[in-house]
Amino acid sequence: MNEDMHGAALVDRVIARVREQGWPTCDAPDIDGPVPLAPEVLDRLRLPGDRPLPPSLRRWLAFDGSWLADVGWYEDPAEPVFGDRGLGATAEWMYGSGDGMAGLFADFEKLLPAVCLPLVGGTDSRRLLYLGSPDSTGEYPVLVTDVDDLAYVAVMYPGLDVYLADLAEVVDLDFDSYTSLAEHPEYAARMAEHAENTGLGADGLEFHELDWLDLD
Repeated sequence: MNEDMHGAALVDRVIARVREQGWPTCDAPDIDGPVPLAPEVLDRLRLPGDRPLPPSLRRWLAFDGSWLADVGWYEDPAEPVFGDRGLGATAEWMYGSGDGMAGLFADFEKLLPAVCLPLVGGTDSRRLLYLGSPDSTGEYPVLVTDVDDLAYVAVMYPGLDVYLADLAEVVDLDFDSYTSLAEHPEYAARMAEHAENTGLGADGLEFHELDWLDLD
């Protein structure tokens, strides 16, 4: 494993890019002035379920707490309190309650019952951090939801670290499909962990495929 391509080390590269040039995409809100979290705040901050922060998130928040407040994770960038929305409520927040397809994501919650935190990017497709089970590096998966045809959910990134790096264009990732990183030489192992942990498999699941699963 190339440590510069994972976790806090990768986020350090993202921070350097954002400090110097900002985000290279209009999807991401600008950071007018970073609001770093105080060390004592970081030390006591926990994910829902009293779990520690993944390395990527801890490193990012040491740089800035305002961007994720703008994205919709919490209200106070200096004293974050994470939300507790599930996949259905998060999808409605991202797509709008008027999108009839968004309501179908609540049916995925038997498979994916953990808290979700929204991220930027996409139109018919959206991204979110899923706080289910971490991988062997301590990172949680970034899922993609899609409403273009049928409601669809898949693991798109193996963690916030790789998502941020792609958003900042500090890594060169080719996406022929949402799940292309399942075959990436650096990220395939982590993607496989999340595919198993979430029950989504390597290719993700469409709404109608939930009927085939034994979720009781």
